Amino acid sequence: MITLTQPIWLLLLVPLGVAWYLWPLPTPLLRFLRAMAIVSLVFAMTQPAIKLPDRSGTVVVIADRSDSMPENAGTRSRETIEMIQQGMSSRDRLGVVAFGQKSLVERAPQAGEFGGFTAQVGTDASSLGDAIESAMALIPTETPGRIIVVSDGKWTGRDPGTIAARAAGRGIPIDHRFISRPQVADLAIQELHAPESVLPGEAYMVTAWVRSPVEQEIEFKLANHSRVIASGKRTVPAGLSRMMFRDRAIRPGTAEYKFEVNAENEDSVPENNRARALVGVRGTKPVLLVSHSGAESGLAELLKRGRVDVVAASHERVNWSLEQLSQFSTVIIENVMAGEIGISGLEVLAAWVEETGSGLMMTGGKRTYAPGGYFGSPLERILPVSLEMRREHRKMALAIVVVLDRSGSMNAGVGGGKTKMDLANLGTAQVLDLLGPSDELGVIAVDSSPHTIVDLDTVDRVRSQRETILSIASMGGGIFVYSGLLAGSEMILQASAQTKHIILFSDARDSEEPGKYRELLTHCEAAGVTVSVIGLGQDTDVDADFLKDVALRGKGEIYFTDKPSELPRIFAQDTFTVARSTFIEEETAIDVTAGVTMLGGSSAWKPPVVGGYNLTYLRPEANLAIVSEDEYSAPIVASWFSANGRVLCFTPEADGEVSGKFANWDEAGDFYATMARWTAGEQQPLPEDMLLTQEVRDGVNRIRLHLDPEREKDPFDSVPEVTALHAIAGQLKGKTRSNLQWQDADTLETLIPIRGAETVMATVLIPGEGPQKLPPVCLPYSAEFVPDQPDRGRKTLEKISSISGGMERLELPTIWETLEAVPQYIDFAVYLILAGLLAFLMEVFQRRTGLLQVRMPAGRERKEPVKPTTESTAPPASGKPSWLNLLKPKLQARAKSAGRGVKKSKTVSKQTGTAPAKPSDNSAKSKDSQGANISAMKEAINRAKRRRRD
Repeated sequence: MITLTQPIWLLLLVPLGVAWYLWPLPTPLLRFLRAMAIVSLVFAMTQPAIKLPDRSGTVVVIADRSDSMPENAGTRSRETIEMIQQGMSSRDRLGVVAFGQKSLVERAPQAGEFGGFTAQVGTDASSLGDAIESAMALIPTETPGRIIVVSDGKWTGRDPGTIAARAAGRGIPIDHRFISRPQVADLAIQELHAPESVLPGEAYMVTAWVRSPVEQEIEFKLANHSRVIASGKRTVPAGLSRMMFRDRAIRPGTAEYKFEVNAENEDSVPENNRARALVGVRGTKPVLLVSHSGAESGLAELLKRGRVDVVAASHERVNWSLEQLSQFSTVIIENVMAGEIGISGLEVLAAWVEETGSGLMMTGGKRTYAPGGYFGSPLERILPVSLEMRREHRKMALAIVVVLDRSGSMNAGVGGGKTKMDLANLGTAQVLDLLGPSDELGVIAVDSSPHTIVDLDTVDRVRSQRETILSIASMGGGIFVYSGLLAGSEMILQASAQTKHIILFSDARDSEEPGKYRELLTHCEAAGVTVSVIGLGQDTDVDADFLKDVALRGKGEIYFTDKPSELPRIFAQDTFTVARSTFIEEETAIDVTAGVTMLGGSSAWKPPVVGGYNLTYLRPEANLAIVSEDEYSAPIVASWFSANGRVLCFTPEADGEVSGKFANWDEAGDFYATMARWTAGEQQPLPEDMLLTQEVRDGVNRIRLHLDPEREKDPFDSVPEVTALHAIAGQLKGKTRSNLQWQDADTLETLIPIRGAETVMATVLIPGEGPQKLPPVCLPYSAEFVPDQPDRGRKTLEKISSISGGMERLELPTIWETLEAVPQYIDFAVYLILAGLLAFLMEVFQRRTGLLQVRMPAGRERKEPVKPTTESTAPPASGKPSWLNLLKPKLQARAKSAGRGVKKSKTVSKQTGTAPAKPSDNSAKSKDSQGANISAMKEAINRAKRRRRD
């Protein structure tokens, strides 16, 4: 069946047909070709299409990648996809959607083989509803399609049944293929319950519900942090049994309980044998002091002298988790390097200060601020001082040659579309940005041989090659360290700067060709050249000892990191260390300003000189409390509010070799205690007509603000905001913000989802009140492992298929045969255009050559009918004049008159409606004239041929 989309263009056939009839071409063939061109092009303008039935369409596979799936689920999902591809035709399209915590498209609908699962969907949730919605979006509305779900049927988030109903409305059936773990022998902790918050010294119960498939003896243990509360063996019946434990709150903070059960019988889901619960202990929280000395820190003694409740710990004992940080009001970092805290710990610490209204205090020293690697770190953005290296304060010019490993291992991806090489390039660009215009920089890339990327030159000239540095690519092979050091030393010796330094970046697992590096480094030391090493990996890797020896003999620093994202910060840290212009190692007098009173201090303080300090620069809007009296007028004590939190910087060393006379100052204890109390602040209690609660239920943290039912008016103009930090094992996973919503006249509420093993710590910002920190909360374990009825997942999938018109799919290749036959319109306008153009070209060819004309054999010429010499003037049989009879003679007369240049008479017989007949002698003269014209043309052609021969 042919359908015309724009049939109105057919009206063009009327005037074009009249023109074709009134101005006929000389031969029938030309007239035919002209007609064919006209008809083809006019019909092409109508956009014709042929309607044909078609079963080709789109199938989208939804693969469950969550933790609840069996270990071989990925392999079975891929086998499912391969079997479906076996039945595809060339016009079919296959898409793939993976889901876990979130839903992502692994492959848009297309032909060809599936390359495998690569998307990071998060495995601690099952967003099946979102996955079905994503799959529906991949199926075009005008083509048939089906969805097949490969899952165990467990889901979190939105109800997939509701989304399946929408799929049914679009006519998209949802098939399923059920894959799950066996759950018949699952010993599990069904629930671990503890109060949300208690008071110090208060006794409370911790209750565990244990589900056992059979009656059996189990081992159990309950611990609060490292303190074991109860352990032993117990016989439990089949089904649920309750175990209760008693504990008492010791000090303000957060108590973390971990409960574990085990049995001799095989367990199909061991992940639900361990659970945890958090209990907030209200009250004034202590201060955490992190240093290398731990409890032996002199600063800890000074704080205790100032009556500050302080807990001192070495940096190795701090895991920087929300659970641990929530036990303290503020953190003091005493001369600890950023690398010893780690990028993850710095991110959690910065977010904890900003969002929860907690405090941070940092003291100075050679291992902190810029020399300690805090420049460019997550913590730098919340400090009231900036850590840049200003040119006007540089004492000596500096020359640096960066030797980069560009071996094959540097091509590995690190997330975000970047490779290890990209981050090493960023680190080199960071060095370029930190140096001054008169400093010098050169860059060498090394694989099996050194390659000069940037010749040693002043930074002012090298800046134009920044993009060249950022585009260094991994070229395969290994790294020849000795060759790189040799090329770097030859380049650095050409420098005119007083300080000469080489930064060697290499893979700690693949640093080849040590060569005569000892002799080379001895010559470098004699020439005043230092060498630092940045090793990508751990200090226990196979080539780590070799790299340590290079740094030791090169009189430089050694850095190891297995997180490529830290490379730019480490490159900057080494640049600050070499420049040595950001730590002043001279006794310096200091002056107390009026800003000290904002911290609760006394303007009458007369502190002695400090033995040295970190040179920093006050940020706008920061409060300057104490300033140096040297040429720099640099901040000694600076503070500000960073979002909700309080941050204070004390740039001299508090306890160490360069602390000077300040550490022995009689009022040092009171001074440090005042600074610590200001950073800690105090959480203002809510008015008596408000009550803030939180409860973990059904995988969400339910936060409620209860108002006094007898209040005369609402206590705030805008709804309170809730900020929640999400972290797992000391790694920040994200932040969420939401507003409390009215549930009834006296209650506002918000729900914060909790995923898997993450800890969530919420802060409520009530207009007119200070930030209200809530204790951290968590799930016992990932919701993926919660004990469930064995058939619940299968029934969920059957329900989805039933709603949408799908089925359990066993024969996978035949899924394409079940697609609905949908009429497809095939547009052939382009073919008509081509036919019209071909006819037009044939017409032109025939006009020029005449080769297409079919000639009649001799003696077989067609006899022309004898035309009357005069035209009939009789009217048509109907008695009415024909409009063609009226129009044709008139148009012909005008054409002939225009050709002779003579104006003809336009008289028309009023009686007959026709033009007068032409005399026959004019016809004869016209024929004679045509003959003469033909003879003249032949003569002209012959003359042209003779000229070409001559």
